[in-house]
Amino acid sequence: MVSVSVPYINLAAQWEDEKHDLLPIIESVMSSGQYVGGEAIERFEQKVAELCGTRFCVALNSGTDALMFGLLALGVCPGDEVITPPNSFISSTASIVHLNAKPVFVDVLPDQNIDPSRIESAITKKTKA
Repeated sequence: MVSVSVPYINLAAQWEDEKHDLLPIIESVMSSGQYVGGEAIERFEQKVAELCGTRFCVALNSGTDALMFGLLALGVCPGDEVITPPNSFISSTASIVHLNAKPVFVDVLPDQNIDPSRIESAITKKTKA
């Protein structure tokens, strides 16, 4: 058996790129004391809906729930296959397994994003997402 080391996603680099935009929002929400629902969430949902060109957006409590809702919206059922990168956060795989579907891992590029050239060969009759 060959042992391969796959680097984990670099969240620190993403934080550096986005923290200047996010810190004022985080401070505003934390100072308000309103952590569930409320005006800030309503504005967020409206802006995301506009960005996506849809009428509605529902903010959820976690990325795991968001992934599960997305898979459910796609009609993923027990026994279906879902293509995902192997180096993603555990929630990517956990949300698939929680629905009794099967994660199918496709290797990543040096930038740690899934390699599009390898996706087609991973698709089977059971692939749903």
